[in-house]
Amino acid sequence: MDLLEDAGIPPPRSPILTDEDRAALAGMALAQRQFYYVSVFFVGMAAGAAIAYFIGYDDLVRTVVRWVLSGTGLALIVAALNITKLYSFKCPRCGEVYFAGVGAPWWIFSKQCGTCGLPLHLSEEATPAE
Repeated sequence: MDLLEDAGIPPPRSPILTDEDRAALAGMALAQRQFYYVSVFFVGMAAGAAIAYFIGYDDLVRTVVRWVLSGTGLALIVAALNITKLYSFKCPRCGEVYFAGVGAPWWIFSKQCGTCGLPLHLSEEATPAE
């Protein structure tokens, strides 16, 4: 262990998750769930616009699409989705970006760390009987 410290390499993280680590995982799960809701909202808006276009409101749909493609519309969409926040979460176990890596093929939709495989939703451990 002294050789690692002498070389400037920090000691490895403990594989045991603390309450703070569990709180961090719960926060990541909440952010991912909010991303799902906002994504579904935008998909529903796009589907509604397609339906409106085909039933004859094409001039209104064009106006909305022009607004969305403007700088204001894109900024609002990016702020609402906030994908960069999901890519800033670090895994409590390994310290790497949680939603990136080989083990996270669905990126922000993954349910485990892309590096060490730590699940996003931990099962509650049984408490010993008293």
